[in-house]
Amino acid sequence: MAEPPPGIIPAFLSGTTMEAFGLTELTEEAPFTRVSVAKILGDITFKGVISDWQPFTKQIQGYKNGDVPAEELELLVVQDTDMIYDQNFYFCITEEAAQSVIEQFTAPGAAGEGGAGDGGEGGEAAPEE
Repeated sequence: MAEPPPGIIPAFLSGTTMEAFGLTELTEEAPFTRVSVAKILGDITFKGVISDWQPFTKQIQGYKNGDVPAEELELLVVQDTDMIYDQNFYFCITEEAAQSVIEQFTAPGAAGEGGAGDGGEGGEAAPEE
């Protein structure tokens, strides 16, 4: 199992939770979506300890983007089909982590439009000798 970078929390989400939060619509091509923090906190309040989100209550409540309170924000939730972090999903508790994940999934799909990469010049690769 890979160690998740700062701002990323691996989580097991059951089929019921996946359906309730619209996560069954995710695909390999589009493996992430934003989920309302207010809806997640409502699930925790309603279900208590049986909520899949309950172990992460403090991290979710602490999510901020500037001065906007957590209840008005959305978390980036990512389906981890390769179980990189040993769970079926992970979510981002910082906007920096969310942007990094989005770039990771969207940069390769830029299909040669000079898109976002990890630096370097575009074009030809120098042969290694």
